Amino acid sequence: PCQVVLGQQDFEAVELNRGEYFPCNRSFNMPYGVTTAGDWLIVADTANSRLIGWHRSQLDWNALHDSPATGVLGQETYRQKGENRSYGSALKDSFCWPYGQQTCGNVVAIADSGNNRVLLWQLEG
Repeated sequence: PCQVVLGQQDFEAVELNRGEYFPCNRSFNMPYGVTTAGDWLIVADTANSRLIGWHRSQLDWNALHDSPATGVLGQETYRQKGENRSYGSALKDSFCWPYGQQTCGNVVAIADSGNNRVLLWQLEG
């Protein structure tokens, strides 16, 4: 059986954003993709229009269960969720419903579906 869950406090919970209106550094709303890039585990948190990630330094298998993310892309804080950050125009560092992603080394290609584009991001560390 599975040993670790991210996005919920336990294996039985299923509420979007853990039952709250705004997301946090432990919640998802329709995660559609997951990948690794360099030292990061990255999840496309699609309906929150963001990517959130866990750095390898945090990936102790025994402590990973329900651990908070350590990085966010597409939003300025973990508590934001609007398309293109505040339901505005697309920006070079915003998303509108990111779906899939693929990595090559420290480069992440992200399908930014709501903006009809693909973004290439180079990650550090």
